[in-house]
This record gives sequence, C-alpha cells and structure tokens, in this order.
Amino acid sequence: MVLTSTFPRWPGDTEPRFVYDLCLKLAESFEMHVVAPHTDGAERLERWNGLHVHRFQYFPEQWQSLAYEGGILTKLRKNPLIAVQVPFFLGSQILLVRRLLERLSFDAVHAHWILPQGLCAVLAQAGRRRKVPILCTTHGGDLFGLRGALFDALRRWVLSRSAAVTVVSRAMAERMRTSGITTPCHVIPMGTDLKALFTPDPRTPRRTATVLFVGRLVEKKGVRYLIQAFGHLRRRLPEAELWIVGSGPDVAFLKKQAASIAPVRSLDWREERVPCLDFPVCPGAITFFGPVPHGELPYFYRTATVTAVPSVVAQSGDQEGLGLVLVEAMGCGCPVIASDLPAIRDVIRPGETGLVVPPKESRALAEAIGTALSQPALRQKLSNDARRWALQALDWTTIEEKYRTTLTEVMQRSR
Repeated sequence: MVLTSTFPRWPGDTEPRFVYDLCLKLAESFEMHVVAPHTDGAERLERWNGLHVHRFQYFPEQWQSLAYEGGILTKLRKNPLIAVQVPFFLGSQILLVRRLLERLSFDAVHAHWILPQGLCAVLAQAGRRRKVPILCTTHGGDLFGLRGALFDALRRWVLSRSAAVTVVSRAMAERMRTSGITTPCHVIPMGTDLKALFTPDPRTPRRTATVLFVGRLVEKKGVRYLIQAFGHLRRRLPEAELWIVGSGPDVAFLKKQAASIAPVRSLDWREERVPCLDFPVCPGAITFFGPVPHGELPYFYRTATVTAVPSVVAQSGDQEGLGLVLVEAMGCGCPVIASDLPAIRDVIRPGETGLVVPPKESRALAEAIGTALSQPALRQKLSNDARRWALQALDWTTIEEKYRTTLTEVMQRSR
C-alpha cells in the first residue's frame, strides 16, 4: 500500500507524477494499491495502468482544497483558514487505510512523506495485532519545512515505529542524523525516464538564447530571482527570452513582477496544443505557459538553450529535496544552471554536469546564464557530461531496483 498526497488526479494531469511513475515501475514486481486525496473530477476508486487507486474524500467535494495545485504546506501558508480541513484530511486517510488493512493482506506500507502520510500509517495500525511494516520516504517538505519541537517529536515517533526510511539526497540524510533519528536510512533519489521520454532529439532545433524554468510557482523555487536575473541579462543580451512553465499560488505576483521588467506573454498550453518549437521567438520577452503535462515537457527541454533552477530556502525552512527538473533537462541534453543548495549538489558537479550560483543572487545568476548562452562549446560539454551521468545514476531502471530491494527487505519483517 502506497500513501501519498501528490499523485495525478486523471490522465494528462499536470500534478507532479514521481510517486505515480515509481508505482508503475514497482507494479512489475508487486501488487500496488495507492491511497491519495480525492478532488473534484477524480475517481474515488479506479484501476489505472495496473495500479489500484483509492482516493479518500475529506471534506464536502466542492470545498476540498488542501491537496494539489501547489502542495499542502504552501496552501496553508497562503490561506491559514483551510487548516480547518487538516483534521478531516488525517482522519479520512486513517480510516481508509485501516479499512484496506482489514480487507486485504498487505506485506508493506510505503508512506511518501513522514508527515502526514507516515503518521497516518502508524495511527491506522493502532491496536492491530499484526502490524504491517512501514517504509517512509521523505521528499524534503516535511523534513525542512515543518520546524519546531513538536514536529521533531512527531517525526521521531513515526520513524521509531517504521522499518526503514529513505531520503532523496545526502543533505536530507545528514539532517536526519543530526535530528537524532536512528531508523535505518537509505539515500535513494526519485528517478525519471531517461531512455524513452527525457531524451535528446536531433530533429528538434535548439534555440540560441532561450532560458527555461519548469516547476511549481512557489517561494522555494526562487522564480522571483530568475526574473530579476533576466532583467540584468536582457541588457547584455537583448535577444534572450525567458520561458516559465508551471503554475502555483505565486503566479499573479510573478506576472506582475515580470511586467515591470519585460514584455509578458501568457500562453495556455492546454489551448495551444502545439510543440513549443513552433512558438515564435520573442526577444526580450517573458512567456508564462502555465501547467504542462509531464509527457510534453521534453518539447521545452529540447528547444530551450539552458534550463535555470534558481531554488532558495523558503522562510519556513522548506527547500529542494532533490530537484527532478535538473535530471529531466539533463536527459534532454539541455545545460542546467542552478542555485548552490545542499540537495542540488547531489546532481550538479560544478563545471562538469552544470553551473551553480549562490541562492538569491540574481546578478550572479544572470552572469552564469550569459556565460552559457555565449559559449556553445561550454554548453555542449555540460550537455554531454550531464546526460551521461544522469543516465547511469537516475534513470528509473536504477532507482526502481533500489526501491524494490529496500521494500523486499522491509517485507521480511511481516513474515
């Protein structure tokens, strides 16, 4: 049984799908049941590409607004009033998990995020004679973004009742160690499809001065600093353009900021439905594409000149757990420039698989982008080295094998 709060709601959804992709891979070895929040328009129970998907309704359907489209923590900070839904979210998830445990015989529970999914997995088994072993995976938000003695105590309590925990970067493993957590910890990043989907395509012409951002429009992604950097860059390279792909609660603020710096376009990918290589070049402009389905992202990575990942540590302490956008761009042969954050160091080796700059330093970011745009030989070297490394380390074939081995070890505890 897999517990998650981030999962595609329907085919073609633009929600992050790393949990879904991992489940698809693991379904080749295990029978997979996924428990995720319900939302308006999604099925409550369905069989999807071999996965059994169970969605729990936690509030009147038209008012459910805690999950999806930006993430739970971000939504709570933007609108504290929706915190009223939290106890219903937890209670509904616990009840569904308990019903499934009573109805079916599971060998393991894989909880994505210690809080709240790991907590729900533990509470759902309270009083049960046979405990199903739990594997917790933290992706960063619940480790970095939930600070304070209460959350530290909750994490330790959940993990003391878990068979193992995985983290997606070495920086997170260090954070676990310094928090006094002694549960067996494995560093296993999320992967992506670097053999069939995120691949180079020599038939797709790459533009000469297009900077790409892909991700949620939330504070920790640092898009405001990329927009500032583009303001500096366009004075040096007036032919440059910036593409922003994604949606989130900060979109209105970012569009207003962008309009004070450069001409702004808004294109709805759902309406355009054409490869981005057909979009006219707009020198000096910033284009917001909105959310784009996962399967269509390679168009952007193959067409852009460089991909920027300007992530920062948010005021809450939340920060990147890994940064799969880096890996997707690398797979498509698009050079990457990113903030020098602990988790990102697992992916970028400066000058070898990408370029790094200090977080929140928009002038340094503009300088690095300008350097990459003006040096084709450097871009080619970064592109070749990065794809070679990513294909070996972060393709789903490698990552699925590590998770299958870990889950098999966890399952031994139920026998």
